[in-house]
Amino acid sequence: MSPTFPVPTRSAPLTARRTEYRPGLLVLTFAGEIDALTLPILDRELRAAPPGTTVVDLTQVAFVGLAGARALAAAAERAQADGGCFGVVANSRTLARLFRVTGLAAGVPMFASLSDALRELLAAGVQDRAC
Repeated sequence: MSPTFPVPTRSAPLTARRTEYRPGLLVLTFAGEIDALTLPILDRELRAAPPGTTVVDLTQVAFVGLAGARALAAAAERAQADGGCFGVVANSRTLARLFRVTGLAAGVPMFASLSDALRELLAAGVQDRAC
């Protein structure tokens, strides 16, 4: 007889914090889980990001579902279409694997720390090259 595991009926809450370091530089920090139930929070915050450089910090996120990965990819495409920069901070091997498997890693810069993301994306923006 195989063991049974409880099926979660709710996701962990997702919180979002917006920090505007300066005009044109927004850091969105999320904590919790990004799945079908919390996706509207992620999507709302990403769509409300002003033009410029947006960094999404997922270091406090335990899980990102496929819908969350798609929302990040769409936000990166919007930022690039508007001439902005977009990057994700994630230090989890699981998230890195999700980015590789879904192809998100090819289109969205991923960084191990917020300081790395800010340094690289700001340098790209100053030199006016593709982010």
